[in-house]
Amino acid sequence: MAKIINPLHSLSASGTVGKIASFRATIGGAVCTRKARKYKTTTPLQEENKQRMRDARKAFLHLSTTDRIFWQQRATALKGAVWPIFFAEYQFQNVIAPAFPLIPEPYL
Repeated sequence: MAKIINPLHSLSASGTVGKIASFRATIGGAVCTRKARKYKTTTPLQEENKQRMRDARKAFLHLSTTDRIFWQQRATALKGAVWPIFFAEYQFQNVIAPAFPLIPEPYL
């Protein structure tokens, strides 16, 4: 079903027609484009990063009361929110950086 706002031939047409076309207003006037399709981008590295985020969140939710107070005080001192500061420290302590590439010695 079409969901178009304003007349289709006007300069301010916006909305979508079914799952095919999308209308939007730009500086140059109204533009009709093909509706963008969502695609799944789950590479193994992305899945690994998602799992790290889940693990960090789980660790944060299971903090003891004293640990939570510590992180709250640290966030207050750094003038930030608790979760980003905890997450940055969690990543720093738990993510192992890849090894540097071996650079051979130049020949003399």
